[in-house]
Amino acid sequence: MWLTRRPSSRAARTSATLTVLTVLLLAATAGLALAAARTTSCAQISNCATVLTSTPPPTATLGGPIPPASRFSVAVRTPPTSTLTTGSQPGQLVTNALFGRRIMCRGYRTRAPATFAFKLLTATPVNITYDITDRITNTTAQGIGFCLAANFPFKTASGAQAPATRLPDGTRGHVGLLPMCAVPLPPAGVSVVPCIEKITTVKDSGSSTGVDVILKVRVPTRTKGDPWGAG
Repeated sequence: MWLTRRPSSRAARTSATLTVLTVLLLAATAGLALAAARTTSCAQISNCATVLTSTPPPTATLGGPIPPASRFSVAVRTPPTSTLTTGSQPGQLVTNALFGRRIMCRGYRTRAPATFAFKLLTATPVNITYDITDRITNTTAQGIGFCLAANFPFKTASGAQAPATRLPDGTRGHVGLLPMCAVPLPPAGVSVVPCIEKITTVKDSGSSTGVDVILKVRVPTRTKGDPWGAG
């Protein structure tokens, strides 16, 4: 007769610990994969655009409500007064979804599962506007905003200047919640201050709240440094 030995409680705890560590390691690996930078090469920067999607790490879904997911689109707009060679020159739009180095706006809880970094690389500095659409599922529009971190000063939703802080790459910059854009809204390439164009919702039966929240944002800048943003 064969006897099967029942594992000791210590062995069971060790096995459970190893299982948890394995899950955490897989989650960390998945997060690193999602955080890989994406480079989009554009023959003309005036037509440069890309889309990133992000979902929370697997551990965020264990035993809790369905966390938000995000679809982040960014397009480059050049001023209509810029020279033909400015808009038609080539460039590279580099984007990234950061899970570990989140930006924080005081008093605001971001809904998107990641902070998005975006920058346009050109041979010479160029005035551009980033035209952003951040679509966030499993959340509501109540109290939502857009947190921006940049290497230039800007005014926040409160009307005050964005406070100075350390940016995710270690450099000094500013971070704050963006205000709504002025009305009437100027063309994207003419904007001179970062702001939120509009906040809307669309029905989505796959969302836990029944809707997706869509943030339309514009960030005018020069092609140097990395802005970061999160809804």
